[in-house]
Amino acid sequence: MCVDLFVDDAALAALEARQREAQGPEAAALLVELAWHYRQRDSRHALALADQAALRLGDGPEARAGLARLDLMRAEVVALFAEFERSQALLEQARQAMQAAGDLVGIGDSHLTAGMLASVQGDNRGNLAEAERAFECYGAAGVAERALLARAWAAVASTFGDQDSTARRIAELEAGLGAAGSNAAARRAAGLLLGIARSYRLFNAARYTEAVIDFSELLEPAMRLGMVHFCLRIGNSLGASLANLDDKEGALDWVERNLKLARTTRWPLAMGDTLALLGGVLREAGELERSLAMLTEAAQWLQVAPLSRGNALVQCYLGHAELAAQRPEQALLHARNAERIAGELGILPVKVDAMVVAARAESRLGRGEVARASAERALADAERQSNPVWLAAALQGLAEIESAWPREGSSERALGLLERALAVNGGSEDVDILEALSRFYEAAGDPARAVQAERQARARMAGAQTKRVANRLSLLEMRHQAEQQRALIEYQRGLAEAEAARARELEASFQILENLGRIGREITANLDLDNVLNALATLLGELLPVSYVGISVVEPGGREMMRRSVEDGRPLPPARIDIDDPVLLAARCARERQEILVEHDVGGELGPSHIPGTRGMHASWFGPLSVGETLFGVLTIQSEDERAYGPRERLIFRTLSAYVAVAVANARTHSQLVETEAEMRRLAVTDALTGIPNRRQFLAMLAHEVERSRRHGRPLAVVLVDIDYFKSINDQHGHPAGDSVLVRVAGILDHHRRAVDTVGRLGGEEFAILLPETDAQAARAVAERLRVLVEADWTCWEGKSIAVTASFGCASLDAGELAPIAGCEDNDPAALVLKRADQALYRAKHSGRNRTEVFEAD
Repeated sequence: MCVDLFVDDAALAALEARQREAQGPEAAALLVELAWHYRQRDSRHALALADQAALRLGDGPEARAGLARLDLMRAEVVALFAEFERSQALLEQARQAMQAAGDLVGIGDSHLTAGMLASVQGDNRGNLAEAERAFECYGAAGVAERALLARAWAAVASTFGDQDSTARRIAELEAGLGAAGSNAAARRAAGLLLGIARSYRLFNAARYTEAVIDFSELLEPAMRLGMVHFCLRIGNSLGASLANLDDKEGALDWVERNLKLARTTRWPLAMGDTLALLGGVLREAGELERSLAMLTEAAQWLQVAPLSRGNALVQCYLGHAELAAQRPEQALLHARNAERIAGELGILPVKVDAMVVAARAESRLGRGEVARASAERALADAERQSNPVWLAAALQGLAEIESAWPREGSSERALGLLERALAVNGGSEDVDILEALSRFYEAAGDPARAVQAERQARARMAGAQTKRVANRLSLLEMRHQAEQQRALIEYQRGLAEAEAARARELEASFQILENLGRIGREITANLDLDNVLNALATLLGELLPVSYVGISVVEPGGREMMRRSVEDGRPLPPARIDIDDPVLLAARCARERQEILVEHDVGGELGPSHIPGTRGMHASWFGPLSVGETLFGVLTIQSEDERAYGPRERLIFRTLSAYVAVAVANARTHSQLVETEAEMRRLAVTDALTGIPNRRQFLAMLAHEVERSRRHGRPLAVVLVDIDYFKSINDQHGHPAGDSVLVRVAGILDHHRRAVDTVGRLGGEEFAILLPETDAQAARAVAERLRVLVEADWTCWEGKSIAVTASFGCASLDAGELAPIAGCEDNDPAALVLKRADQALYRAKHSGRNRTEVFEAD
């Protein structure tokens, strides 16, 4: 029984209509076909249809072929639900039936289903081998379009391996598609897979902006063809591309959309892969606790396929997150798991990343030589790839370990590694490398080069911010240009069919349209509205009789517009326009969202929209500036000539309005991006509940203060604060009351701290206070004063007063303890003072609570 591998939604609807009208064996055969095409669209519905079909199929060759097709469909569905042994058994059962019937096409389909089984488990080499076997079967059966689809499938599978092989396969596939036959469904599916292979190739080459555009254009066709498995892969790749462009907000948006789709499928590996990516993006965005929660859930979903690419990734991401959470033992466990899985699957980028994480974890656990060996293996594997990001990460990791565990020649080697990492890397990690170089030069007594590296790091940070904005605008522009091109093609096609004469006129006006495109590109590239207006006024005068150009932009709130205008190249004063103004035509255009053309005879009245102090205009055109359903303002173009604007000119103005609307939207988006990034930077260092520095920021300030105190030979102290019996408060009054207590205590600590001190929340009910140039006894005095203030304060919650006390642990470092000591287990002064303060806090908690203790060496 031969059916199309994939059909679009329209064909599926027609198939359902046919099945409702059919009777007997034809109805049963159509049920088999429906079950097949629902296998990814709605897997559970597909299984129900398969059960109905199996009951209605009779006996004979056609019935046996239908049952074999149902087994093949069930094999794919249960593979998606991660029932791999059952999938393999169903697959073998279907293949044996097809072999017995001599069904070469069915056998080829069984190889593609086996490829899907391998792909779901993360076995890309197995997927590629099965696709090639399917190609051989289809070739022997003489079904060229099916063979082309198998070749496209193989091209996608090859993108995870040798990139030269992928390039060859894509070239062969392009040639094959050009000579493809009449099977439109197979051609569309093969074309989609070709697009996926091209997009993955762009992704592997770190051409992420182009990859985003290509991936986003593949999503809708993939859904229409019922290729939901590929759609989920595309969505995750799109999110990863945006994350690599430092567009964390856009990445999170896409991954959360993909997670919504994955939840509808209820496929475990789809859930695990998407949650793993979401956790990775959250970690890079500084949301460590949410990241760990997502990654832990992802790991649970992926337990069904321990030897899979998704499990390798989630183990690697967990290693990164645990390392950031100062838990090197757990980080090492996850990193070694990721290294093993990625090594078995041949996924070199993940293997390199995991080995670097493992090396850093080994270093923090005090095993310097083991760390060095792991980092050197990572570097050796990274050098076998063409991706500069992983090579730079391996170089930086080895440099870090050489510095932490020095031996003869380590200093020179670490410097060389960092300088090489800077030379090969092209990403945002440049800042980390430059900062490491700055610290290295400073430690080596070369302040000039240290300052230079620090300045370069700051410049790269500023450049990275600009690049993020540029990437977003580039994506907007590329999408807009693609939409404009598609709209123009559709417009011209309809015009040619309905108005041949008009088509000839447009052909004669090609030069004008080309100039119009140039104007559009120039104004949409601007982010400043005054520049947009000036460019429009200058360039439009080359095409049409234009004396006045005005852009009225809707203000926040949507009830007013700010008008900017130019008359004969001279800027006019800006003015506000009330959208409800009953007289002004620009206001009416905004309200009605319809273009308005007004013409006046020479010597006649100029009308209510005439601006006092300007020349009389005899032709005026007003057009709304809209993107989708959003109104951004009104474009006004006027001329002193009578009857200046005919149908051709109005067509040009409409096209111009689309360009100007995008330019205004870009300018507004840019402004919002700048504001959003500032807010994200604030949130990244601030505890969301209490408003004080979060753990990450506090530890960064502690590290900075350790370095400053070391340079100046001054002591510093840290006080850890833990609210007593906080769990009882939550249990008795509820978590909102607990949150209120946390906010109240944080406010007391922050309000009554010294101006030079820093209060941060480390997590839960634990706070920390950083006291520069303070010894242990002075820290005790500060802590005792704050303890008394906390005890004297009451938190009022729903009419009840909640008594709160806290325990304080104090520790300090003198000048002699501030320099790291090579070979010492506690070689990090910041970690040492936190450990001491924690021991003092432990003594305070176990000595009755509501007290202050100072660390005392045993």
